Amino acid sequence: MNRKIWIIGIVCLGLSLCGFYKSDAVYADDSNEATKITEEAEDTVEEELSFEEDEVGFAEIEIDIKKTESVSQGESYFNVGGFIKEEIDYSHAYDEPDFSKLRTTLNIKLDMKLNPDWLAKIYWNGFYDYSYEHRGRDEFTDETLETHETESEFRDFYIDGGLTDWFRVKFGRQFIVWGQSDSSQITDVANPRDIRELGMVDLEDARIPVAATKLSFLFGSVELNTVAIHEIRGNKIPGAGSEFDLYQGLSTMGITIDDEEIPESNGENTEYLVRLFKTFNGGDIGIMWADHYNDSAYLDFKELYISALTGEVALTVVPKHKRVQTYGVSGVVVFDSWLFKTEIAQIKNAAVLRGDIENQLTTAFSTAFATGTFYFDEDSNIIKSWSEKDILQGMIGVEYSGIEDVTIGFEAMGEQIEDYEENLYSDEVSGQLALIITHTAFNNTLDSQFFWIHFNDDNGDVYRVNIGYDIRDALNVSGGFIAYEATNEEATVYNYRNNDRIFVSLKYSF
Repeated sequence: MNRKIWIIGIVCLGLSLCGFYKSDAVYADDSNEATKITEEAEDTVEEELSFEEDEVGFAEIEIDIKKTESVSQGESYFNVGGFIKEEIDYSHAYDEPDFSKLRTTLNIKLDMKLNPDWLAKIYWNGFYDYSYEHRGRDEFTDETLETHETESEFRDFYIDGGLTDWFRVKFGRQFIVWGQSDSSQITDVANPRDIRELGMVDLEDARIPVAATKLSFLFGSVELNTVAIHEIRGNKIPGAGSEFDLYQGLSTMGITIDDEEIPESNGENTEYLVRLFKTFNGGDIGIMWADHYNDSAYLDFKELYISALTGEVALTVVPKHKRVQTYGVSGVVVFDSWLFKTEIAQIKNAAVLRGDIENQLTTAFSTAFATGTFYFDEDSNIIKSWSEKDILQGMIGVEYSGIEDVTIGFEAMGEQIEDYEENLYSDEVSGQLALIITHTAFNNTLDSQFFWIHFNDDNGDVYRVNIGYDIRDALNVSGGFIAYEATNEEATVYNYRNNDRIFVSLKYSF
């Protein structure tokens, strides 16, 4: 039986045993609360009440409002907290099954309320993964060890406050959460993503903070945000030679991938974003514009060497980040237990990989022997690895919460390359589907989630199941599995088809 069928069957059986026949719950008693359950609103609430926007859910917001109101009665406060987490991943699909992660993570949080109108946050996060020592560090590339073995960074490091009732300033390393999608990046373009492990991390945890200045102008239900991003960062991608190496297919073809080039963080490269956001009875709508670097790198031709004796070809490309402009709109509306959401955006001047490199190499080979020139650099224009195109993206989604303690979400995302040419590597139209089912029980101490993303055009599937239980207030244990399904050798997921994992973790908060 196809693995896709039995995975879905197991999940459906488990959900049915959880008592899905109940149907009392709705998103909120008052439709005016609709925006509290969207990422847009989490950003707005965070600005007004200073929550950690990528960790707050609907129920948590209601609780934290009370906490903030009680704290705000004092002039200032100082709070230190954090967590320590142990994670173990076991990759049973290897030729020789073994641990793929033995990671210890330490997170330290410092919150300071300077006065009733101003606060500061400093959140540091670091980890060390012992699995590389366990399996032998000599078995891995330097890039893999540098990217996956250890990490230390400040995530939140900002000061936030209001100069007037209608004008707020937030400066420092921060998260800027726009848009509605839980599975794709359309209008939510301020923060890059951590994509080192495909499908393992939820969107709210995958965002990478950036140093920025955010100015918010509040006029009743209308909010105008202007953002200048001073720190240029790209997506965190898997290290060369690692399990999820994005370029392993090119490496096997003899193409050398040079070190990624990240634009310097200087005044000339500052990214700019603007959003006009309005809440209304039962929903919200946002219109945005951004002049920024694409967080996903494109591959630019660097050099080509052709051996005059053997005819061997050595091609080198370098990942770079293209400056693009994004225009978009997003919105959400709630009717009883149903939430409907959408996003649409156009990316101008994007770099799209070409698919006729082999033909270009043939031309270069003929040129080399005709002219006696066997080395070509980026100024020779002998190879064009990408074309500049506009890309139209869209998402429609729905969430249903009419079953007690259950939320079912579905999203469909599509992408079209405008002014399409046959020499491009990507299809003119592509897309993906995402299904997310969450369930809570025992007074929210037990939570489970099923995540399924399907890449259209036979590009594979990713399935993930998570189950977490609060042993007590500060101690949580969780576990689950992730599976990658692909039979088409050209599929996006095909190179990762043997990366299935079983994972468990223990987290203590302090």
